[in-house]
Amino acid sequence: MNSEKLHATDPNGHYIKTEERGILLREMQDHAKKHGDAHLAVPVVHIILTTSDGLVRLVQRGDKPENPFMWDKAVGGHVVTDDTSLSRQAFDDNAKKEIAEEIGITQITIAEDALHYQRLRHSGGFDFQREALLRLIDYDPWQGAVARVRGGEPWLKRSNTMTYAGIFDGPFRFMDGEAIAERTMAKGELLMEIRQTPWKYADGARVFMERYFHLI
Repeated sequence: MNSEKLHATDPNGHYIKTEERGILLREMQDHAKKHGDAHLAVPVVHIILTTSDGLVRLVQRGDKPENPFMWDKAVGGHVVTDDTSLSRQAFDDNAKKEIAEEIGITQITIAEDALHYQRLRHSGGFDFQREALLRLIDYDPWQGAVARVRGGEPWLKRSNTMTYAGIFDGPFRFMDGEAIAERTMAKGELLMEIRQTPWKYADGARVFMERYFHLI
């Protein structure tokens, strides 16, 4: 939505300013094209989902300005919040919102830490056909990925990123056109295909599979 306002942060994740989404992203893109890198980051959440037996769940992006129709991790989106401190709660809340809006999952639990996640996963209290269980696996205030823009030159986009991983076995329900199809793949097969046919995948998928292969 063009009316959304996003916060901009520096390489250390410190708040710089708030600006209308389109204006801020154009500023970052123009700077990256001139200097080879963005000068600001925008806070985002990324959620990598697997089935309970370890297959990675991918979605095909819709007709979007960035990386249209490419395969990507399950869910991602900008963090929209009034909280300029960008607390962990702001990221958690936006992760849940993005999951509900993009793939229709409304029952979501985010574990406090890795130990809590393992306890919940093996408690027998989750129905993974209806509920998603997530954990935070990384925070990177200056994560970079190449954004491919329809009708324009690719540019290096910086994101102040919290990345979550988790389990969900039920069907995705595409709610808002952000994603249009899904498939599952074994981790090793997916990483090989990304490296062999990178034009089929958003660059973020490569970043996440290379960086978090052993965590998902």
